Amino acid sequence: MFSKLRFLFRYTHQYRWWYTGGIIFLILTVWASVTIPVYIQRAIDLIATGKSVLESDFQRNILIIAALAVGLILVRSLSRILIFMPARLIERQLKGAMFRKLASFGKDYYDENSTGAIISRINNDINGVRMITGFGILQIVNIVLSLSLTPYKMWQLSPALTLYCIIPMVAIFAVVRVGMSVMVKYTHLRMNTLQTLSAKTISFLSGNSVIKSYNIYNWAEEDVQEQNVKLFGETMKISWIRSYIMPLLSNLGQILKILVLLVGGLYVIDAKFTIGELTAYMAYAALLAQPIMGLGWVLTIFQQGMVGIDSVQTILSREGPDDAKHQISEKEKTELFNQGIRVENLSYTFHNGEKPALSGISFSIKPGQIVGITGQVGAGKSTLINCLNGHLSPDNGMIFFGKHDAAMLKSETIRSVVRTVTQEVFLFSDSIENNITFGSKKVDTQNDLDEVIYKSAFKDELARFTQKEKTLVGEKGIMLSGGQKQRISLARALYTPCDVLILDDVFSAVDTDTERFLIKQIVDNHPAKSLIIISNRISVLEKTDFTLVLEDGQLAAQGSHKELLKQSDFYREIAKLQQEQ
Repeated sequence: MFSKLRFLFRYTHQYRWWYTGGIIFLILTVWASVTIPVYIQRAIDLIATGKSVLESDFQRNILIIAALAVGLILVRSLSRILIFMPARLIERQLKGAMFRKLASFGKDYYDENSTGAIISRINNDINGVRMITGFGILQIVNIVLSLSLTPYKMWQLSPALTLYCIIPMVAIFAVVRVGMSVMVKYTHLRMNTLQTLSAKTISFLSGNSVIKSYNIYNWAEEDVQEQNVKLFGETMKISWIRSYIMPLLSNLGQILKILVLLVGGLYVIDAKFTIGELTAYMAYAALLAQPIMGLGWVLTIFQQGMVGIDSVQTILSREGPDDAKHQISEKEKTELFNQGIRVENLSYTFHNGEKPALSGISFSIKPGQIVGITGQVGAGKSTLINCLNGHLSPDNGMIFFGKHDAAMLKSETIRSVVRTVTQEVFLFSDSIENNITFGSKKVDTQNDLDEVIYKSAFKDELARFTQKEKTLVGEKGIMLSGGQKQRISLARALYTPCDVLILDDVFSAVDTDTERFLIKQIVDNHPAKSLIIISNRISVLEKTDFTLVLEDGQLAAQGSHKELLKQSDFYREIAKLQQEQ
């Protein structure tokens, strides 16, 4: 609990002057609210006297009431602006911090957490924090002030009648408090179910083509329906409490009015109260009911918000792979690849894996070299390049960029030198041009857009689109073929210069003629200082300075095309098969 309060204080303290101003105007709001009934009482008592000589006093009271009402509108609006504004700023700050933290996590985090659960945390949980720092703080201060001033004014008019009013208030609040605890329990369950449902929905929509291909609509519908029914049941339990328990709070004002009218009316008959005092007391009873009603909602907001804080803290306090690593200077970044990359006895095992994905791999890459990597499916090719580009973090002393140990470098530092075009192409729901130029605004040097489109063998196909480079690709590039998406991804990599360009099987989705063109443009023209090409195509591998052959996570052979034809059975076999084809 204390850690959550410290979390709230850390963010709200930044906007303490906003909150201070809001509280000052809130004090004025409550003061105006409890002062208006005083003048209402005087005005009604003046009417009851029926003396025309007091007409000026009556008019003065009415003017004061009008002035207080106008002032009340003004100070109430300012109090809400000054308290709700920092809540929105805190929401923006938290979303930025969450995004930066999520962006720093490695592949293992996203393997463990679904996209739907992450989105739910960003939207629902941070919204809960915003409600605490905005509406929650406003209501707490309002309740404290109202429950301090209003009962005092009521006590001044009639201590006995005030005690009569407290009894139903305490009874109703006790019932509501029990209902609230049950509602919080089901709110927890509902949030978890909502995360699961969000994850399934995103998964099924993304895999809609697979569902169509296997004709498994019924299975998908039943799976979603199961979570949907569960969510419905938990939501209905919450709705039941809101329908039958929460109205007790909203009707508290009516109950108090009836009680005040009954007992206060008897006091008027017995001449213990004037008509004006009874009217003022009824106004105070209405004012007292409002903070009591707000107290129930504040408890809900705080309990839901605390759940959200716990979820947000789980992400923000999680140690990212770069947290313990140091930042190097810009000069060192530009010189990071000057001495090449050295890999020494590299081994890597995934968290959920029993067998090492890589074991005892050693080689060096010098500036200007073209390196090939080949091997069967599951040999460890993708794992190796993910260690080189900073997506995975191997142990100390295994990968070096010049004199720098990669294990001590931040991932963003490594990726400022190493760029990867992966097998799994991702395109944003935007134009072709924006997909190619994505992320290039902060880079000092960009290549010509038309040139990179030509080098990626996409020029002729782009000309067929009516809107050319302004053509929208659709969600994840759904409007394009696999080969077109692959070449846009390649163009994106070529648009800004880099030291090391890794191409992970980029020739797999293109025909032979396009492959020859790409080989000439990429291999012969050297778009980067060094190239690492993952492929099983001999026509590509024979162009490299040397190729690594991986088998079961180990380096089975290493050498040029001619050397590997003699050393590696796997290399010789794929060369023979492709030559026959």
